[in-house]
Amino acid sequence: MKSALYLMIILLLLTISCNRQQKSLDTIMANEMRITSTFNTYMDSCWNKRSISGMEHITTETFVRNLNGITVATGQNEMQAHMAVYFTGFPDLEVQLDNTYVKDNVIFTHWTSKGTHTGLFGEIEPTGKKVDINGLSQLYFNAEGKLIKEDVVFNELELLQQLGYTLTPPILE
Repeated sequence: MKSALYLMIILLLLTISCNRQQKSLDTIMANEMRITSTFNTYMDSCWNKRSISGMEHITTETFVRNLNGITVATGQNEMQAHMAVYFTGFPDLEVQLDNTYVKDNVIFTHWTSKGTHTGLFGEIEPTGKKVDINGLSQLYFNAEGKLIKEDVVFNELELLQQLGYTLTPPILE
């Protein structure tokens, strides 16, 4: 009789434990789906379809973008202006995602960006040259699935060289 009671208690504890693990797994999966959806909107709609206004729906008001360790946008309006610089300089800009990984509330992605420099890019006059640059982004999301921060790393020298710029050795005298 005691062994049957112990067996029932063990089965009850296992059932409760399995239910908790399933709820936890369900929560993790729901979170990954939420941030992946936001990320896809960011890349497909905002960058590739140039829907700058879409940033308002998927980012927090205090969104921050860092480019090679330098903060280039703080807030949605600055990010929209930052994106406009790329869209003006490279009207055919397209970002392709090579590898993407999700961990908790962070997405890591390796991307390739291609475009033709036919417009003013910051202060750089159009060169007509095609560019093909790859880089890494680490994107952070809040509990609601909104984008709060992006850290981007890519080789700016390579971009400038593809536009025709060269380095001049320093004068050592």
